[in-house]
Amino acid sequence: MQGVLLIVYMLFVSGLIAVVGDRVGYRIGKKRLTWFNLRPRHTAVLVAVITGVSISGLTLATLLLLNRSLSEALFSYTSQIAQAEQELRALNREKALLQTENAALRAERDSLKVDLDLFRNQQSAAQTRLSEVRDQLTVALQERQEVEAKLAAVNEQLANVQPSLDQANAELNEVKAEVESARQQIAMLEEQKRALQLDRDQLERSLDVVQVALSNLEEQKTQLEQEIEQFNRLAVSLRRGELAILAGEVLATGVVNTPAGAEPSSTQQQFEQILAQAEQQALALGSQPAPPLDNAIMIRREDAEQALEKLKETGSWAVRVVSLTNRLKGEPVPVIVQIYPNQQIFPKGSVLASGVIQPGLDESQIQQQLLGLLNQANQRSQEEGLLSNPITGTVGEFSQVKFLEIVQQLRQSTTPLDVKLVTDTDIYTAGPLRVSFLMEETAAQQTDSTPRRAELP
Repeated sequence: MQGVLLIVYMLFVSGLIAVVGDRVGYRIGKKRLTWFNLRPRHTAVLVAVITGVSISGLTLATLLLLNRSLSEALFSYTSQIAQAEQELRALNREKALLQTENAALRAERDSLKVDLDLFRNQQSAAQTRLSEVRDQLTVALQERQEVEAKLAAVNEQLANVQPSLDQANAELNEVKAEVESARQQIAMLEEQKRALQLDRDQLERSLDVVQVALSNLEEQKTQLEQEIEQFNRLAVSLRRGELAILAGEVLATGVVNTPAGAEPSSTQQQFEQILAQAEQQALALGSQPAPPLDNAIMIRREDAEQALEKLKETGSWAVRVVSLTNRLKGEPVPVIVQIYPNQQIFPKGSVLASGVIQPGLDESQIQQQLLGLLNQANQRSQEEGLLSNPITGTVGEFSQVKFLEIVQQLRQSTTPLDVKLVTDTDIYTAGPLRVSFLMEETAAQQTDSTPRRAELP
């Protein structure tokens, strides 16, 4: 109750003093009095100021007289200010710590924002690339449909005009060129796929904090791989279907010997035996004769007559029957006859390649060195004129089991061995190349002059 009365009293006194000050200022201003040589206007302002100061002083004196606690607080403010300053310093220290933590949090937030922006940019680029690849796939599929339509037309022409084989072969070569173009497009798409996979790997390394977006990219990648795989399967099946014979595949190889004064019938019989071998090989691979023809292989009459005339010349001839084009199962295969002089390339016992195998090597290292010797022999044989397989580029075969046995023998050796690849028989142009490994100790370690031979059929 005392506080309420004090407030009412202060309000009353302040209002009374304000009224008195206003009236005094008004009268002074009206009378245009001057104090201290001031202008009347400035004198009125001074009176108003004195009145305001009187109000504040009277109010403060009244409060100090009527409220002892206020007077104590007013005259003991120094200690209170010191305590407040200590509290303020403590608060400032806490504020500094909070500001440091806030700066760290802001830096981390900025880093996360940068990572998020980078991810969004990369995601946008990846989506753009995916859209481009899909468009290219659509164009490639349309081109594949056009190629299929052309293939259908070519097949119809082959069915109706079988005797005109030369014209059909020319058309097939055009289709092959188109298929090769489609393969190049597939290779280009594969390169784009690998580029996308590299982009995806880079995104996986930088997007640890955004796994949800990564899962979306994985789904898009999987879908793209499925589309590319489907397109690859369609392109492979384009015109090829189920291949039985590849272009350039050797169906038969033989030797025709025509001594001086030999009967033409003998040469023709040897040539027909080689053609019969090619016929059997074509049938075994899935080729079938096309009615009304009786043979699975087709050779032009002019080519057969020219080959026979060449074989009637005196000498020994290596003859190969080679397919002209890729053929599906159930189709006849056109062939050509290749004739080479059958000359001796290497006499029996010729060293085609050699090297020293050190002890202590593991199995893979020994195999690598032995395969290097075989490759040297293969390359040298081809350079000397030995006929090689047009598809594989090899001039012979060897037993894998026997090869592994030789590797085991070399692993068990405790001394360096000089390994030579020598011919088992006289090698002619027609082949095949038959060699064996000859192993003996090197000159520095040799105590037994008997070499060890390992044959490779």
